[in-house]
Amino acid sequence: MSVDLYHAEPAANSLKVLLAFKEKGFEFTSHLVRLNKFEQHEPWFLKINPNGQVPALVHDGNVITESTVINEYVDEVFEGPPLKPDTALGRAHMRIWTKFVDEYFCPALSFLGWHRIIKGFVKDLSPEEFEAYVARIPLKEQQDKWRESAKQVWPQEQLDDWTRKCEVSIQRMEKQLAETEWLAGPTFSLADISCFAMAFGMDKMYPEFVNEKACPHVMDWHARMRARPGTNAAFEMPDHLKGATTGGARARG
Repeated sequence: MSVDLYHAEPAANSLKVLLAFKEKGFEFTSHLVRLNKFEQHEPWFLKINPNGQVPALVHDGNVITESTVINEYVDEVFEGPPLKPDTALGRAHMRIWTKFVDEYFCPALSFLGWHRIIKGFVKDLSPEEFEAYVARIPLKEQQDKWRESAKQVWPQEQLDDWTRKCEVSIQRMEKQLAETEWLAGPTFSLADISCFAMAFGMDKMYPEFVNEKACPHVMDWHARMRARPGTNAAFEMPDHLKGATTGGARARG
C-alpha cells in the first residue's frame, strides 16, 4: 500500500490534512510542494492535480483532492483513532462545521492571507516573469486572485468585510464551545481540525477580537488543541514559509 501526501507548509488546508494524518497515526510519504517557488503549477504536479492546488492524496494510485474530502476518506480507510462522532447527529454537526469553514471562514481568511503574502512572493519578479507564472495556473479564478493580490487592488472596505467574517467565525465557535467541549459535541472530531487549521494563529494576527476577554472558550479550546500530540507532530512538518504567517491562511494554489 502506498500513501503519498502532497502538501504545503503546515497552515490552512495543508495543516488540516496533516492534523488528520497525524491524529490517525499511520505511515505516509510526505511531499512538500513549495508554493513560494510555484511548484503547484509545475507540469509534474498538474499531472497529480490538474487544478494546481494542494493538498492532494495519492493512495494506491488513486488521487483524492480537497482537504475536507481527504480527511473524511482518511478517517474511513485508515486505522487509528476515529475522527468523526459515533452518532448520525454528531456527524451532521461535524459536517455543518466543515462546510462552514470551506464556504465562509476559509475564503475570508484566505483572501486576507493572500493580501499579506503574495506581494512578497512576486516582489523580485519582472512583470513579464510574473505573467509567465500566472499563465501556468489552470483556474482562471486563481489567475485573477494572483493578479489582484499582487497588485494590492482590494479596497479597504473589502478587507474590512473579510475581517468581519473572520470575527463572525470566531464568535460562532465561541458560542458553541460555551456549550460543548468540542465543536461537534463531547468528542474531538474533524470539525475541530477544520476550524483549528484556520484559527491557530489568529490570536496574534487579530488580537482585537481573538483574546481571553472576547472569546475565552475559543482560547481554552485553542490551548487544548495545541497540547495534542497530533497537533505538535503536524507542526513539526517542514515549513519554508515560517515567519510569513497570515493568521491561519496561506495560499494553496
